[in-house]
This record gives sequence, structure tokens and C-alpha cells, in this order.
Amino acid sequence: MTDTASRILLLDADDAMAMKIQGLLEGQGWNVLWQKVSKEALMLLEKSKSEPFALFISSYQLPKMAGDEVLTAAKAISAFTQRMLLVPSNRADMVIRAINKADINASLVTPFTDQDLVSQVATCLEAFRKNSKTERLKRVTAHQNKQMFQIAQRLRKKDKVFQDKISEKKAEILLLKSKLKTSGPIQEPTSLDQRVQALEIPMSPQAFKKEFLSLTDYIMALFDSGAARAGLDREGVPDMTLSPPGAETEDKERPNLPDGMPALIDTVVKAALASPADADTPDEDEDLLSCLEEDGEDCGIKIFLSEDKTEAHARLTAEAGDQMVTLNDVLDLLRRKEINFGIQEDEDIEAWLSAPGSDPFLVARGVAPLPGKDGSVTYNFETDYTNPGKIMEDGRIDFRDRGSIPFVSKGDILAAKEQPQQGKNGMNVLGEVILVEEPLDPVFIAGDGARLSGDGTTIAADLDGQPHLDHLGEISVNPELPIKGDVDYQTGNINFKGHVVVNGTVKEGFTVKAFSLTAKEVEGATIDLTGDLHVSDGITDANIISSGNIYAKFINNSKAKAFGNLCIQKEIIDSTAIISGKCENTSGVIIASKISAKGGIDAGGIGTSASKPAILKVGVNEHLDQLTEQLEAKLQASVEKLTDIRDKIRDVEDQDQSLYGQITEKAQAQEAAQNRLKKIKEEISDKKKAGDKKPLAELAAQYKAQEQAAKTAEQELNEIFDIQNRFAKQISDFKALVDHLEKTNKTLVLKKKGLKAFSEKTQALPKVTVAKSIAQDTVIAGPNVRYTMKEDRKRCQIMETGISEEGLRFFEMEITDL
Repeated sequence: MTDTASRILLLDADDAMAMKIQGLLEGQGWNVLWQKVSKEALMLLEKSKSEPFALFISSYQLPKMAGDEVLTAAKAISAFTQRMLLVPSNRADMVIRAINKADINASLVTPFTDQDLVSQVATCLEAFRKNSKTERLKRVTAHQNKQMFQIAQRLRKKDKVFQDKISEKKAEILLLKSKLKTSGPIQEPTSLDQRVQALEIPMSPQAFKKEFLSLTDYIMALFDSGAARAGLDREGVPDMTLSPPGAETEDKERPNLPDGMPALIDTVVKAALASPADADTPDEDEDLLSCLEEDGEDCGIKIFLSEDKTEAHARLTAEAGDQMVTLNDVLDLLRRKEINFGIQEDEDIEAWLSAPGSDPFLVARGVAPLPGKDGSVTYNFETDYTNPGKIMEDGRIDFRDRGSIPFVSKGDILAAKEQPQQGKNGMNVLGEVILVEEPLDPVFIAGDGARLSGDGTTIAADLDGQPHLDHLGEISVNPELPIKGDVDYQTGNINFKGHVVVNGTVKEGFTVKAFSLTAKEVEGATIDLTGDLHVSDGITDANIISSGNIYAKFINNSKAKAFGNLCIQKEIIDSTAIISGKCENTSGVIIASKISAKGGIDAGGIGTSASKPAILKVGVNEHLDQLTEQLEAKLQASVEKLTDIRDKIRDVEDQDQSLYGQITEKAQAQEAAQNRLKKIKEEISDKKKAGDKKPLAELAAQYKAQEQAAKTAEQELNEIFDIQNRFAKQISDFKALVDHLEKTNKTLVLKKKGLKAFSEKTQALPKVTVAKSIAQDTVIAGPNVRYTMKEDRKRCQIMETGISEEGLRFFEMEITDL
């Protein structure tokens, strides 16, 4: 990925100046993109918002917009991009205007030295880096602050829960202590005398006070326990005491009760002591404490996970009884069950606990995955048209009766593509990512005679002709070329991007390369098609390559490769066919041939007692395997060449960069000579004014020598610039070749993708069907097993089948009668 901190956009209509600046800056290792038109430069800046340019350099003198106006627009588009204006020396006043309008970061008056330009650009790039780093830190800090705020909020909620839990436990301990002290439930006392007698309290002020405070703690425990379990907060309520108003107490933490509070306490005490059966006994409290230490499900909570684990429900079980289940119990159980995502807010869980009801409570909800949507292509023409003419009973084709042929005009929309929509991964309540499958992106390629729209969603006809969709998804429009006689010396080889109709024979030694071909006969010719081949009579001694189907009456001593089907009416003799579709020869016979067909073979007869055995491969796609290997080899060679060219670019750039030291040295020598010339010239003028003629000759010699030194330095500098220009030309040529190779690689990758898509949508059928008879010694091979016929068989089907035994998978050829 290109470092955005070194990306520079240069806008200059002066080719010589722009090339010099671009070469100089790229020599420093910076990436410079040069534009001549302001509108195009601003559009490029707009497109690069996600990875903004570090610096925008604009010349002031432009055809349509002034440089300061362009930089003003650039500031509105990308505020972080540094802005530099190049102004001519006679318009230096424009710098102030540009600062006010465009808020430029740097300016340079032309002509300028190379060092000034490099220094100014380096300063701007460093400022961009610092600003970018500062902005990133701001974003990170803001994000972290937001996270910390959320964590603090959650911690405050947790702290409240834990404080309530602590209060509840303290209250329970006080209750237990008080009950243990009483050695059993206290029967309802109605007066102080009855309580003194029941608890055998000594008759002394100290004992009365001690018992009084103990009773106060007990009552407070009742209040705290109830408040904690109900989720109530006693903050702000005055601390309760049973000291009478105006009484002095030694315990400063127990102020006098407000008016009316004694009566309330008296009511609560009576209610609490009047129903000992309703209070927790020590044994019950011990059971509760024990229960809280065990699994939450044993305490009356049960968690249910949905099948996809995107939902978790909670239910209070029958074992809960009268036990008080708290928020902390629920959260602790979720933690132990590793449920950590999508948990409901604490307030919602507490609300459910206060009124659980009978339905399960959705305690945690994940994020369900959102499946993507496969892309699709809608075709506006008949895609499976294969009618070359009317097929006669003897297998010949009547070219005059071809039915209605699909036809389109230039500009017609041939197909429209709906782009795939990416899905979104989900997350279950355990915090595990739920991945979604990548949506299908169908191959959508414009071939000859067709044009792909800029947004890649439609393909239109680029000429009048017959539309066609090949097996790899390429759409083309093809005109028709009629040939009245044979393809021979009179016509020569045929190379036509359309449909060729030959009323005669394609003769031996000639080649037809076209979209599709209809001919009477093919004899010893080479046929290379991107569509279908239709032969009225037969194919003899030919080499056929087709991206479509092959139709013929017979085929003899020939080689054929096709993406589609091989459909032969009569004989297939001594031929080799490798096809991705099906071999259909239901009324004919296959003799001494090698046929590989992914879609299986339907034959009338196979082999004879006098011929060599046929070798048949079914359910395998040798054709696509061979093509894929070829594409991979081409792609590998292209990638290696691309790597080699990029290495050469780096070498030339290194050589170019090494010249900058020499440029600096020569420029300094030239400047020194010019300064010396100026000084000598001033000395000569001074001597002449003073009338001192003696040193004039020596000064003149020095002046001449310095003038020659300046001239030599300038020549050497120009020679270095010429070398730089040659380097720049080499780099430009190399980059053009890189672009070409990258496009080639992209095309190869698309073709591989097309082959894979075609392979996936075509069915592999390891089956041979024989309508008449199959001869002994015929070899039939499937994807996993090879079988040789032991005897002649009639009307049968041979198919590879799989058998599973004891966890192992075995394959065999199963022969069944029809």
C-alpha cells in the first residue's frame, strides 16, 4: 500500500515544468501524480478522501482557474491536505491573496532552485504527518474516553449492586445473631415487663440500655434486609433510634427520632415479632447461604440457549421456592456459563426478578448474522440458441431453414447485473463470531462487439449482429460472414469475429477462427471457435477447439476439445475428444476412440470385436483441468515478469536518485562561479573608476576563467538533466508495461474464475449408457475407479458408485441392464 504521507498531487499545465518537478520529487522517494486539468485534479482529490494526498501543488497559471481558486476548492474537499502555490515572479502579490483565500501552507516563486522546492515539500509533508498523527491521537483519545465513560457507568451500577448485596448479607447476619441470642422465636410481648421476664434481663440501667440497643439493631436489620431484597435505597432517611425526644445518649451516632417515628417502629416491631413462623430460622438462613455458593441453577435459576446461541433465556425454577434471587446471582451464573455478550441492562433484569411471571426472560441477545445476497445477471436475449438450420432425417442440416435468429442493434442492452450484497457477521451470546458466506459474484464480461458500462452493471451491443453467451459468461455480438463455396486457396484462412456460414467444405490445411461456424464438411482443417460448430456431413482428420458445442453427422480420425456437448449422429471412429459436457451418440457407435466427458456418455454401440478397445472417461473434467493449468502457467510467468520489471524500476530510480548529489555539486559550482564573476566584474568597474589599469588584465583573465568554469558547470548540469530525462522515460515505459501486465493478470484471474464457476455449475456424471452393445476390453474410468469390460454386454448402464463400510469409502463400477 502506498504511504499516504508521501503522496503528492501536482497540477500544472506546463509539461516541461511539471515533468521536472515530478522527476525531482519522485527522486526523493515521494509518489507524485501529475494532472493537467484542474477539474480532473479536484475529482481525483475527492475520490482520495479515505486516503488523502499529503500535498497539493498547484501552478498559479492554469487555463481555466487560477491556482488560488483551485487550492480554495481543494481546502473544502480535503482540509488535511497541505497546499502549495507556484507563482511567477511578476505575480508575487498573489501569495497574500492565496493565503487569505486558500489558507495555503507554502508558496514558491518561479523560477526556483531544486533545493528550495525539495525543502518546501519536505516541510509540508512533515506537517501533514504531524497533523495526521495528532488527528489520530485525538480520535483514539475520544474513543478511549467514551469507553472509559461506559466502563465507569457500568462499574457504578455494579458497585450499587454489590453495596446492596453487602447490606443484605449484613442484615441477614444481624438477624441470625439476634435469633441465635433469643434461642428461639420470641412470642409476642405486649409490654416491657413481659419482655424483661421472657428474656430474664437483669434489673439495671446498663442491662436495659444494652437490650434496648440490641432490639434497635434487630429492627434495623429487618429494615435493611427488606430494603436490600426489594432493591430499595435508605440513603437520605434519618438513622433510627429508640431514644426518647430530648434524651441525652452517650452514642453520638444515634440522634433523636423525628416526630411520629416511634409509632412506626412500634408497629414494625410488633409485626416482626408477632409472626415468628414467617421469619427465617437459622437453619433456613444457612440453607440460603449454602445455596448462594452453589451453581445458580440449584438456587432456582436456569439458563436456556437457543440452537444458534444468539439468545439466552432465564427462568426461575420450582426449586427457587421462597428464596430471594438477586441480580448478582443472575450475573454470576451468566459469567460461569461464559455468556458475555448482549446481556440485558441491569434495570431490566431487576424488573424481571421483581415480577418474573411464567414466561422465560430474554436475559441476553446476540447479533444474528445477516446473509449476503448473491449477484445475478438478467439476459435480454435467448442465451441457448443453437439452431444452425433444420436437421434432416439423415443427420444433414438444411441451412435455408434456420428459424428465428436472435438479433440486436447497436446500443441495445444485452444484459444487466445486480451486484452481490455483502452480508454481516453475527455474534452469539458467548462472544463468538458467526461468519457468513461470501455472496456469489457471477462472471460478467463483455466480449467482441459488446461494451461494459462504467459502473460494471450493464453490457450493451457495440454493433448490429447476433448476441451470444459463452460457457465462461462472456457476452458478445457477432455479425455473419457467408461463404458460398469452400474454404480453400480462393478464400484463404478465415479469421472473423462473428458467425461464419460455409456452404461447402473447409479444406485440408486451412484454418477457420471465428465466433461460430456452420459448414457442410470439415476435412483436415483446424477450427478454433468461441461458440458452436455445426457440420452437416462429417469431420475428418481435423483439429477442433470450441468453447461451445460440436454437432456433426460423424467424426473420424480427429481431435476435439469443447466446453459444451459433443453431439454425433453416426460414427465416432479413431478420434480423441475431451469435453466438459456430455457425449451424445445414441444412434451411432464409438470405435477405437478416446473420449473424456464430464457429463457422461450416451452411445448406441461401443467397440467391435475387430477394433482396438475404446477408452472412456466419465465424471472427470480433463478439459478444464488442462485449461486451468495453462492459465496458471501464464499467470505465473506474467507475475514473474511483473516482479522483474518492478525490480528494474527500482534500479533506475536508485540510479536517478544518485544523480541528485551530482546535481547539487554542479549547481553549487555554477552558483559559485556566477558569484565570482559578479565580484570580479565589480572589481574591474571599481579599478576603472579609480584609474588603476595595472590589475585590469589579470582581472580580465580571472573573469574569463570563471566564465568558462560557469559554462562547464552548466553543461555538466544539463548532461545530468538529460540523463534524468532518459531515466524518467524508462520509468514511464516500465510503468506502462506494469499497467499492461496487471490488466493481463486481471484478465487471467477472471478467466480462472470463469472456469471455476463453469465447473461448479456443470454436473459430473460418471455414467456410460449403451443402447445396443458394448464390446469386451472396453475401458471405462470414473473419478475414483477404472474398469475393463470382461465380456460383451447389451443394453446396459455402467456407473461408478460409492459404498461405505466401517467408516471407509469404497468405489466400484456397477453394471445394470436397461
